[in-house]
Amino acid sequence: MRRWRTVIAGGIAVALGAGLAVSGVTSATAATTGNWATVTVDGTSRAYTGSIALPGFPDTTFTSTSRQATVVSGASTWQGASTPPGTVYGTSRGATYLNQRPAADDARSPAVTTWTFDGGTPGAGGWSFVLGDVDADQATISATLADGTPATVDQLGYAGSYNSCSTVSPGGWSCPRDPGGVAAGQDLPSWDPATGVLRGNDAANDTAGASAWFTPTASLATLTIAYQQRSGLPVYQTWFANRTSSLSGTAALDGEPLVDTLVTVTAPNGTEYTTTTGPDGAYAFPALTQADGYRVSIATPDNAAVDRAPAVVDLRTDVTDADFVLSTVPGTVDLDGSVVDADGRPVADAEVTVTDTSGLPLATVVTDADGRWRAVGLPAGTAVVATVSGAPPVSGSTGADGAPVAALDPIVLPISVGTITGRVTLDGGAPAAPALVEVLQGGGVVATVETDADGTYGLALRPGTYTVRTEAAVAGAPEPTELTVEVTADGTVRADFPFTTPVAVTVGQAGSVRYEDGTPVVDTTVTARPVEAGSGAVVTVETTADGGYSLAGLTPSTEYAVSVEGAPVRTVTTPATGTAADAVDFVLPLPTVDQPGTVSDADGAPAATVPVVATLTGDDDGEPVSTTTGDDGTFVLEGLRPLTEYTITAGTGSEQSDPVVVTTAAVGGTPEPVRLVLAEVAVTPEPTPTVTPQPTDGPTPSAAPVAGGTGQGNGGGPTGGGLAFTGADVTPAVAVAALLLLTGGGLLSVRAARRRRSVPQD
Repeated sequence: MRRWRTVIAGGIAVALGAGLAVSGVTSATAATTGNWATVTVDGTSRAYTGSIALPGFPDTTFTSTSRQATVVSGASTWQGASTPPGTVYGTSRGATYLNQRPAADDARSPAVTTWTFDGGTPGAGGWSFVLGDVDADQATISATLADGTPATVDQLGYAGSYNSCSTVSPGGWSCPRDPGGVAAGQDLPSWDPATGVLRGNDAANDTAGASAWFTPTASLATLTIAYQQRSGLPVYQTWFANRTSSLSGTAALDGEPLVDTLVTVTAPNGTEYTTTTGPDGAYAFPALTQADGYRVSIATPDNAAVDRAPAVVDLRTDVTDADFVLSTVPGTVDLDGSVVDADGRPVADAEVTVTDTSGLPLATVVTDADGRWRAVGLPAGTAVVATVSGAPPVSGSTGADGAPVAALDPIVLPISVGTITGRVTLDGGAPAAPALVEVLQGGGVVATVETDADGTYGLALRPGTYTVRTEAAVAGAPEPTELTVEVTADGTVRADFPFTTPVAVTVGQAGSVRYEDGTPVVDTTVTARPVEAGSGAVVTVETTADGGYSLAGLTPSTEYAVSVEGAPVRTVTTPATGTAADAVDFVLPLPTVDQPGTVSDADGAPAATVPVVATLTGDDDGEPVSTTTGDDGTFVLEGLRPLTEYTITAGTGSEQSDPVVVTTAAVGGTPEPVRLVLAEVAVTPEPTPTVTPQPTDGPTPSAAPVAGGTGQGNGGGPTGGGLAFTGADVTPAVAVAALLLLTGGGLLSVRAARRRRSVPQD
């Protein structure tokens, strides 16, 4: 039997090994698939950082002001395969996601999380983000495009709201019933397409499974989610997913595999991915996010040309035929020469024709400002003739393949040329960069030259009428940029371009930044960024002591995005020159601070799970703030007003601590922890059980005299009241004595009984 167990175990091991081997081969084969991101998080409360990783997706990082941000395994809550995103990307079960809380549990303290995509996300479709557990809270979503401009709400790609509970999404996680005994799976968040706000149910009840998903329709540089509380202690969840496909092909040179050659895929957002061809000339990119507009290129070897290359690839499924066909180009070389006049001066704009000895044209070129020309791609080792109209031809030969560039003797025109000279200046001096000067004749450019370091230039041209032009050294310069000159043989004509810097015409934009209670926000940055890139400069300014600001140097009649951290971006159009702009005011939520502390019992030991309450001191009607101590007795009261007096107590009832009055720290300051000690609670001792004595036969005692009463005394005489000598009644003393005697007797009886029970029995 043991031998059979060994055989069976060995068979199972072999089967498992074979299964693992097969699965390894399968996983190495790329195919269209859905993926859920792996999430990491680091940092501390309100200063979190982290990242996500998805195959074929740009490097993505985030920062967050959330009070709590954690990575959850996805083992108990996930997006099932039957949810809307699950039908596209598959189930997220076992994939990590980010769980977050607001900065504080009040509507004035949203947590702002900004995701940054290195180089931008791929184009439309192919990836999504999912927000879950949006019920007693809301999320305001915004983004920027790759060029830095704000994305529209439509470009966020809201795909719909749904519930992820298994009751409505088969295969999903098991949700508890909603408040009021309502079955799970009924709650859905609402989306406002005008403001970009995803809002939980109207009652702000804490439900389960309320979710929404988004598939952006443009390449995003950043994604920002401002998450805030509406009631209770809410959290929300964030998933990222993408769908990838493979792109592969082969490369061949003259019919043979092109080995170890670099292949580059450029995504629609400009991100480049590279690989090299293998021994069979094949290459593969196993996982690229699905999108339209991928471009594939290959490093072309020397003396080779690409005969066939893949067109632009719309990657929505696996592509396996992105092939390159290359061929070797016959050896070619370049040929240099020049044209001069009868006096040896260079002649610009002279058309040179190069032919072989049979008269077959090989190249036609034009001399530059120095009278030089170069013909490229001529067959190697070939006899050639170079001619210019009106000049004797010059013969020569191209060089051998791989040899230095060959040069012909100068072609001499039997005429004398003239010269155009001049200088380009800006405010009397040379421009910072060389200026390009062009010479035109008959509507075509016949010569170009760059100015020297001092702004001067010179050209030798055949006699004739020419137009000389250049661009203004600075935009908007009022001087002419085009002059007409007459060139004569052996003559010199000047064409100067003296530019002056124009006075800039700009407008300003004023406004203020205040908190909700009207308090000025001092030294905060206000930024104005042109909505259309290149239509003006980005201008920043700090607010003054009264919260005001004034942005100067803006382009008139131009749309700007004006922003302040913590407030929605405002889009304004600057006024025309000479008119005043309406003020652009920002209102920020009141800032809050935390107050840490400890609670111990009367013996100095940490007190765990003790309620702590902070109440505004004075007549202020603000709501109390509460929390509970941790296992080590520490606590943090969050969302308090800065520089405000609070009364803090710990515990309830008879153990409540003495109140402590503190003034909270300023925003950004370091609070002083407060120490609270619970009151000592008096302990009432438990009474000792009394043994009831058994009655015995004996004489009946006479009635005790009652103080102040009537009755029979000793010997039947009249009563005399209490004992005069002691001043005490006999009855209580006698009763106490009797009780003590009975108690003692009972105890002796009990002891005797126990001893009897302890005697060994036969």
